[in-house]
Amino acid sequence: MLDYESTVRSWFSNHGYQITKIPETNEESPDFLITDDISTYLLELKTKFPSEDEIDERKKILSSGEIHNVDELITSRKVLSKIIWKAKNQLKNYEKGGDILRLVWLLSTDHLAEPRLDQFEATLYGSTYLQTTERYGNCYFFYNSDFFRYREVLDAAIVSTESKGKLLINPLSPRYLQMKNSSLLKYFRETSIVDPIKLDKERQAFLVDGDVDRADEQAILQYLKEKYNSDKIAIDTTYYLSGTIDF
Repeated sequence: MLDYESTVRSWFSNHGYQITKIPETNEESPDFLITDDISTYLLELKTKFPSEDEIDERKKILSSGEIHNVDELITSRKVLSKIIWKAKNQLKNYEKGGDILRLVWLLSTDHLAEPRLDQFEATLYGSTYLQTTERYGNCYFFYNSDFFRYREVLDAAIVSTESKGKLLINPLSPRYLQMKNSSLLKYFRETSIVDPIKLDKERQAFLVDGDVDRADEQAILQYLKEKYNSDKIAIDTTYYLSGTIDF
């Protein structure tokens, strides 16, 4: 098994940050304290592996010469929300000043890494894809979301596989502008930074930013029709599909 903590330490060190491992105690605490000339960050690393049952099933199918298919709905998932909740508690319990930025790094591995990355994003943002007569795109805060639930704690998240990552900014955080002005953004490609407010302004995404019941899908769709002056808006169910065969 790879040492993912060392990978995270190397990433920040290579970009000029000072990174310190926070000693473990009986109290819940995050993994790292990270600083540069601009900002101070707390970071908790969480890794999501496939379950033993998922790994065993894949091995059994591949060893039989059959195609192993992955068919994953890209939506919020309770099992991922529990991981985020745990990270939130660890970040919340460590006091280090009011201007500190709190991040969670959610790293997905192995054959389910790609869909898990997208599912983590959907869980944090409560997002889904929408189709109108004019455009297609992600809609942020359509459903209940962990960035809303934990807006006082979570300022941003890094979601990644072992080969790629994205920086997700929480626009509901009271430190949103502080996060936007931090140095961390310059180490991600523009296409790998998700800022729903910016994407909404650029008409690259939809954003539910009003006081509307997230449990009432029809009320949300009506809100979006009025906001975007569109007669027809449809939810587009999105899946991750792949197939693997062992030659």
